[in-house]
Amino acid sequence: MRKRKRVDWEKEMQKTEAIRMRGFRISILGFAVAALFILGAYRMNTNEGASVLPHLTMIACFFAATVVLVFTLKRRSERLKKIRDKENEESE
Repeated sequence: MRKRKRVDWEKEMQKTEAIRMRGFRISILGFAVAALFILGAYRMNTNEGASVLPHLTMIACFFAATVVLVFTLKRRSERLKKIRDKENEESE
């Protein structure tokens, strides 16, 4: 009969809490990015004559949302790579 490793419940609870917090942060970040895109789209549909400021605001909002999204995805992929490397080292 094969023996199983003993489960460290404290460690599992810490992992669960870390996953919950990460999910919460991602949700908040997603809300912020969506708000920036909505604000940019709103500014795009305003008709204020030949004023350049609304258009620059719209472009800045889209740019900010894109930058936040890119950096977040890059950071997330680095974390996932570290986790996978750590799991591979433990399994060997």
